[in-house]
Parts: sequence; structure tokens; C-alpha cells
Amino acid sequence: MKHSYDFMNKDNLIEKIQELFDSKFIDKTARLTKFVQRTSKLKGFNFFMLCVFDAKNESTTSIEDLTRELQKDNIFIRKQSLQDRFNSYSSCFMKKMIEHALSKKLLLEKEKIKCQFNRIIINDSTSFQLPESYHNNYKGCGGSSSIAGLKMHYCYNLLSQEIIDINVGHGAVPDSLYPLQDLQRNDLRIEDLGYFKINKFKQIKEVGAYFLSRFRFHINVSVVDNGIIKPLDLLKVIRRMSYGEIKSINVQIGEKEKFATRLVIEKLPKKVADEKRRKLKLYKKQKQRTFTKELLIFCDVNTFVTNCNQEQLPTHLIRQCYSLRWQVEIIFKSWKTHFKIDKVRQMKIERFECFHYGCLMLIILSTHLLRYCRHLNYKKFQLETSELKFFKLIVSMKQLIKASIRKSRNKLTEFLDSILAIAEKTCIKEQRLNRLQPLKIIRFLN
Repeated sequence: MKHSYDFMNKDNLIEKIQELFDSKFIDKTARLTKFVQRTSKLKGFNFFMLCVFDAKNESTTSIEDLTRELQKDNIFIRKQSLQDRFNSYSSCFMKKMIEHALSKKLLLEKEKIKCQFNRIIINDSTSFQLPESYHNNYKGCGGSSSIAGLKMHYCYNLLSQEIIDINVGHGAVPDSLYPLQDLQRNDLRIEDLGYFKINKFKQIKEVGAYFLSRFRFHINVSVVDNGIIKPLDLLKVIRRMSYGEIKSINVQIGEKEKFATRLVIEKLPKKVADEKRRKLKLYKKQKQRTFTKELLIFCDVNTFVTNCNQEQLPTHLIRQCYSLRWQVEIIFKSWKTHFKIDKVRQMKIERFECFHYGCLMLIILSTHLLRYCRHLNYKKFQLETSELKFFKLIVSMKQLIKASIRKSRNKLTEFLDSILAIAEKTCIKEQRLNRLQPLKIIRFLN
């Protein structure tokens, strides 16, 4: 019985990969989106595989390079003909394939990680600049940045690494407008300050879920004293605190409609606070914005809001729990370092979109492989898998993955076994001095 779950999970993973790269479904989608409208040398499947595995290489990929890749499949097409195939239909086709991939969930044996929460949901965004000619389709922030930019929201379950949502949009749209995804009872949702919105906290609380977020300085705070709501002078509280001190206060936030929550304030060492002030001044200068004296004082503390009670989330563990959010930054770093998702040169916008969706498809596939590898490494050795190392390994072997997908199920199984054997030896997350790994933090929460 010890290995039965592994075989079940491996079969599940292989079936999922075959489903994502099913040539009949891909060709059918190509016709439904009108990418293919008549008999053509270039079928939807060939174009899809080209965008996923060949478009984003270390060196700049040209149209001529892509035509040479197609020639390996006995598809001979002129450069201009291939260039013409990058159009609104091809963009729609690739986008539909991403939507299909996100709708397919990989079911693994339930992780044997003890946690009082059903899931720990991390939600964040990453953005990058695009050629200015794209600004009508992808509006950027402007100023010192490009007038064209792209932002991607990524929502996933930290406990299982399951992708909940990937959303692609304008770079200038605020994070706070991104809607809540897949609300479930007893989840803990950890989000950055950009997503701070009291109405969202209310929605999370109403379904019986929990949130942990940094607190916005300008939000009104009040306390209830003998049944009377009184404003809380946060700056006064901060000045009276000593370095290293942590306070947990039951408060109400908001101006008109008050929302009851728990406010946690941690006074930082002077050196850390001064560094926060330096970065704040630099950021405001770059964005050509002003800042107040009060905001500089607020740099003396870390502040969080949560609807978890003291028993569920002890005050002294709040900052460590919030630090789990940094795992998504590692994922974003992998996307940019290994998948080169932010490396965009001037090209036809539809070609860029096809390349981008192809890159996202490779990321989704790699994340499924990571989930399985992470599951096995934790089950066998109680060790965590490094996202950076694993994604680097996958990118270095993507042509082998492509070849395995196009061959038999047995070849795909053999390749999966080999890549997992390599990952067991080379992709273990290293323990850093004075820094807890995510699963250790989760254990502390119990």
C-alpha cells in the first residue's frame, strides 16, 4: 500500500499531461476559434507546440527559427506565411487553450501536512514593461515607466501548489480591482497591501474563511470603549511602543461602515525602520509623489489585520505567517529568470500574445510537475522542493518533454521517472541561516 498512492498520482499526472496536449482537442479548438478555417499545412497542434516549447528560448527566436522547427515535422512554410498566421484568431486560440488548462485540476493524494486551515491561499501580481506600440492593448503606468505594460495576477494554494487562477491584463489596473477567486470555508488568504479592500475582507469573513493582510496607513481606526466608538490615534500608540514590542488590538476599521477586525502592530528596530523610510522616499521620488511626516513615522512598525483569533494565529507568529506570502515572489522570480516571461522585444502584437500564452502553458505544465515532485519529496524525505531549481531543470529539458509528449504513454512515463530522479538529488530547498522554511512555519501554526 505504501506505493499505491504514488502510482495513482503518477497515472493521474500522465493523464493530465496527455489531456492538456491532446492533439484532437487542440485541433478542434483551433477550428472553433477560426485559427484553422480550411485544410492547411499548419495544424492547430503544431502551432500550439511551437508557441509552448520553441518561442521563448535563451536567444532571440526569429520567424526563420520557427520555420526551421516546423520543418522537423515536415511542415514547409514560408516566413511571411507563418508571420501572417499570427493574428487575432491565433491569439484567441492560444488564450482558449490557457483557459482550458486552468480548468483542469491535478488531483493528488492529500498532502500529509497538518494545518488548521483547509488551504492557505496566496494571491499576488507581477508586472513588466512592453514596447510602447502595445499601449492600446496593454496600458502601462507611464511616468518613468513605459506607457505599455502587462500585469499578471497569480492565485494558488501554498499547501498543495495547486493553481487557482492566472489572470493577464493591463499593467495600470490596480491590484485592488482583482476579484476574489474560489472562496472556500476555513481557507486562510494572505495578500499584499495592494489588494487591501474592506469589502473583500467582509466577503471572506461571510463564507467562514480567514484573511491576513498588511494594513493601510490612511484607513480610519476606532475602538469600542464602554459601548462608545472612539477613534484610535495610531501614531500615538506607535510612539509609546518600545522596539520589538508587539500589540494586538481589537478594532473597527472604515469610515462609514465599520468592520470589526484584529490589528497587530510590531515596533521595528531603528535600523530596519530607517531602511523602510529610505526606500519610501526613493519610491515617492521615482513616482513624483509627495509623502507626509506621519507616513514616515508609520515606517517604524509592521501592521497587519486579520479575522483570526489569538488561538488560531498567535500574535508572535503573525509576521512569520505573513512571510509565507514571499513564496509567490520566488515563483515570479522563476518565471522571469528561467521562463523569460518578461523578455519582450518589438514584434507583431499577436505574435507576442501567442508567445506569452505559450510560455504560460509551459509554466502550467511545469507547475503540475512541481506539485508531483514536491509531493513525493515531502512524503519520502520530509524535505521541501526548491521552485527555482526545479523550474530551471524543466526549462533545460523542455525539448525532451516535447518529444516525450508526442510519443507513447510509456515514453512519457520513462521521462517522468527520470526527471523526478534528478529532482530528488538536485532540487531540494536549502535551509538558510535564521530563516524558517514554509512548512516549518505552517507546523508552528498548529
